[in-house]
Amino acid sequence: MLPLLIGVIGSFTSQYSFTYAPGHLIPVDGFTVDNYVSLFNQHELDGTRIPVERWILNSFLVASANTFLYLLIAGAAAYAFVFLRFKFRSVLFLVIIFTMVIPGIATMAPQLSNIANLGISKSLWALILPGLGGVGGLYLIRQFYLSIPMDLIESARIDGASDIRIFFKIVLPLAKTVFLVQGLFCFMGSWNDLFWPQIVIGTSNKELWTLPVGVAYLSSSKTANSMGLSLASAIFSAFPIFILYLFTQNKIIEGVATSGVKR
Repeated sequence: MLPLLIGVIGSFTSQYSFTYAPGHLIPVDGFTVDNYVSLFNQHELDGTRIPVERWILNSFLVASANTFLYLLIAGAAAYAFVFLRFKFRSVLFLVIIFTMVIPGIATMAPQLSNIANLGISKSLWALILPGLGGVGGLYLIRQFYLSIPMDLIESARIDGASDIRIFFKIVLPLAKTVFLVQGLFCFMGSWNDLFWPQIVIGTSNKELWTLPVGVAYLSSSKTANSMGLSLASAIFSAFPIFILYLFTQNKIIEGVATSGVKR
């Protein structure tokens, strides 16, 4: 917690304290919000304003779309592996689980090729679509589905309910806890992702950057005229995730604790 505390305090520290009185946990000239004000009024060396608000919007759109689509796909796939009967179901699931051991760097080149072929390499869709095939969330949701009584599903089928209706009317309400947990993990991973957006979007179009990419830019470029500004941008990028976790922490513990427990 100490580095985090130092980072938060540093974001409220003036450039004067960093330059002439370094090493003090409490700034010698007091706390200031100038770093956060400057974050939204920062300009390039040529006078062009840095679009921090656009970076925030991009991060929110990408993280929200990625979370919603992933939960829909992973939830439906997990439903098929638990409640549907088809040949080689167990073998197929084992093959899918095995892909978790493949490092992401090994699939990066094919992903870039797919994005180029789809013609979305310079759009936000390039940040959303590649993450929809993740296996970790599928496994977590499937393990939770195992706790749902099969008799309940069979009773619904006897009453004439289709699998789509069973999925949306019965399974989803019962599994809302695990969806909340996986949704937070997915949103957090997408919000904090730095490596993939840097590769796909590049440095030419700052309007398409996400907030982590912009924070890295501010921290390393000459536009970041103080250490306080760099820390303010880093703390600001982590603040939404902290608030989201604060309001969902009880559900997270409950969902992780009950996943994979059969009743």
